[in-house]
Amino acid sequence: MKTVAISILLVALTTFGVVVADVNQLVYDADGEPVKTNVPYFVSFMTLEYGMWICRMNMGSDPMSCPQQPVMFTNPNIAPTPIMFVLPSSNSSYNVIHESTEVNIKFASHDRCRESGFWRVVQNSTSSQGEVVLTGSKSSKDSTFTIEKPNEYYTFIFGNNDDRTTISLSNEPISRLISKRYSGEMEVYFYRATLK
Repeated sequence: MKTVAISILLVALTTFGVVVADVNQLVYDADGEPVKTNVPYFVSFMTLEYGMWICRMNMGSDPMSCPQQPVMFTNPNIAPTPIMFVLPSSNSSYNVIHESTEVNIKFASHDRCRESGFWRVVQNSTSSQGEVVLTGSKSSKDSTFTIEKPNEYYTFIFGNNDDRTTISLSNEPISRLISKRYSGEMEVYFYRATLK
C-alpha cells in the first residue's frame, strides 16, 4: 500500500513540475532578449525572409479607412505596425512575458479611427471561428491571449481548456487574423521596434 501511495505522489509531483516549467519559460524576441511588457514589437510570420508582417488596415477598397483590424501580408508600401503586450492589473508587477501568461495585445501607436487598439476576438455564432478586431479592452476576457512556443516559433492562443483556439491566418491575399479551433496556427517571431 505504501508503494502505491508513493508512486501516486511521485507521478503527481512530476506532472506538477512539468506544468510549472512550461509556464515559467520566458518569451524571447529574435535577438534572444526577453520580450517586455509595454515595449513595441513588430510581429513577423516566422522569420524576416518571409517578408510578412502584422499591420492594421481596413479590408475594404481603401486600406487606410476605418474601421481597421490586424492583418498579416506582404506589401512594401505599407509599413508593419508595432504591437505591445500589456499584462492584466493582477500581473502588472512583471516586466517580461512568460509563456502561458495571460496578456492583452494592442497596437503601440494611436490612430485616427478612435479604436482602442486592443485585440479582441469576436466569435461567429454559427461556427467555431472568430475574427480578431480592434475594439478590445484591458479588462475583458475576449481580449486576453497567451503566447506559446510549440516549436521554434511562437503562437498566439485565445481561450483555455475546451474553448481554446489558435490565432491563424485567413486564406486570402491579405490575411485576416482569425481564431479557429483545430487549425494551423500562425507562427511568429518578435522584433523590437523603435517608435518615432
